[in-house]
Amino acid sequence: MELNQSEKMLFALLRSALNTIPVNSALFADVSLLSWQNCYKLAVEQGVMALAWDGIQTLPACLQPPKALKLNWAMAVENYEKRYRRYCHTIAELSAFYKIHGITTVQLKGVGLSTYYPIPSHREGGDIDIFTYSADHDTINRPITFTYIKCSMFYYKGIPIENHKTFINSETYHIAVKMDKLLQELLQPVSAELDGKYPIFIPSSTFNTVFLAFHAAQHYARGLALHHLCDWACLLNRYGLH
Repeated sequence: MELNQSEKMLFALLRSALNTIPVNSALFADVSLLSWQNCYKLAVEQGVMALAWDGIQTLPACLQPPKALKLNWAMAVENYEKRYRRYCHTIAELSAFYKIHGITTVQLKGVGLSTYYPIPSHREGGDIDIFTYSADHDTINRPITFTYIKCSMFYYKGIPIENHKTFINSETYHIAVKMDKLLQELLQPVSAELDGKYPIFIPSSTFNTVFLAFHAAQHYARGLALHHLCDWACLLNRYGLH
């Protein structure tokens, strides 16, 4: 399938951001305002708006988006960075609270994977996903708002938190039961740091290799977003394929 101009532009920006190399500027000569607007809209829809912005920064000023769109894009990135820092502070508070009670917290998916990115605050995400070490999962999740088979959801200072009992929807797919047991074995948390000052635990690279592949497969029927593929690219850039 032939990509349209806006799609080609977005892939070029992401390629630049993920590999920390300049954008192929030839693709951005004589780009119309409409093409830039469609590129921005697509980046937002695919959850890679902030990442695409990093690619824009490598373009000569004359090839960057028109001023009005560029300002809106920059403000959107700044707002996301503020949100990310708020999430980091919240995670640190919540992890410290759990630690007082002898519970270890591991950051899954979004925030955890952000540590793989060239600029962690530009990995966009929604809620905070955690896994906690305890034999009594329900006791940990006292402030539950909604309860699901896979995880319990509650809000901490207005931020949605998903505390996972399993890593994938093991009740939906028969093979997922075996996969979840494998992921339990591969978890083996390692230390990482958020926002340059908050120590956290994230899953091992081996866990994330298996998890990202299977998680993408579960999303495939509904359509993969580019941020799923960018997670995979950052994992490979950091650790290679194990």
